[in-house]
Amino acid sequence: MQLILFYPRWGSAQMAWPKFLQKIKGEGYSGVELSFSLVPQENKQLLSILSDFDMQHIGQHWQTKAVNFKEHKEQYKRHLYTLVETEPLLINSHTGMDFFSFSQNIELIELAEKIEQETGVPIAHETHRSRFAFASHVCLEYLTELPFLKLTADFAHWTCVAESLLENQEEAVAQSIAHTYHLHMRVGSSQSSQVQDPRDTNYRHELDRFMQWWMAILQKAAMEKRPFFSLVPEQGPFPYGLYQKNTQTPMAHQWETNTFLKNLAMEEWEKRSRLD
Repeated sequence: MQLILFYPRWGSAQMAWPKFLQKIKGEGYSGVELSFSLVPQENKQLLSILSDFDMQHIGQHWQTKAVNFKEHKEQYKRHLYTLVETEPLLINSHTGMDFFSFSQNIELIELAEKIEQETGVPIAHETHRSRFAFASHVCLEYLTELPFLKLTADFAHWTCVAESLLENQEEAVAQSIAHTYHLHMRVGSSQSSQVQDPRDTNYRHELDRFMQWWMAILQKAAMEKRPFFSLVPEQGPFPYGLYQKNTQTPMAHQWETNTFLKNLAMEEWEKRSRLD
């Protein structure tokens, strides 16, 4: 199984695209995870730049937040079809809302599945706060109802919501791992969706817990003989990452922490692959 590394555009929007792509390509990334506008010409220009650097991309959808369900569904549909037109490796979607009913969120997930079947572009739904899969026990209900459901695992949101490292929700986590098709590597805690620096030994327990989950996800995908698996180190910028007091200086630099997680995860996977 080929592991394909992507870097998030989130946190680097101030950097010119050529400089940004050159930087991440030099670090071994095969592409970038990013959102697109609804303006075709803007997207065409951006895709041309990605092509110039021979970089793949994952389409990121997060924009749809309308409270009215009918409006929400139409906006969601438009964004997904716009992302499909960019020909991504896959789409990572922030789907639904936590305050929508179960049946409403099901309707949105089924719409995404219809678009996936129609276009051939996989759509994975992120385990994200404020969305349908905002908590592990809630996500389990959707997995039970919709066996086809593909997830983007970002369990840092769940540890924050549950105020634990999910020690008492093993079944929900195991089922979610089995349905994971894309991975966001960010280390959370029982009190936050992101520890300030995963290199800090004060967070060693959290780091070990998340690494255990990440390796289980990769092992499950390998057992299923998937041709590839995509992963993104995703420690975030402010306000996920905090500033030092009365400054705009990060307590930990996003690039450094993401590089640390990327290298650590790849080393651990290579070590486990040799043992197998």
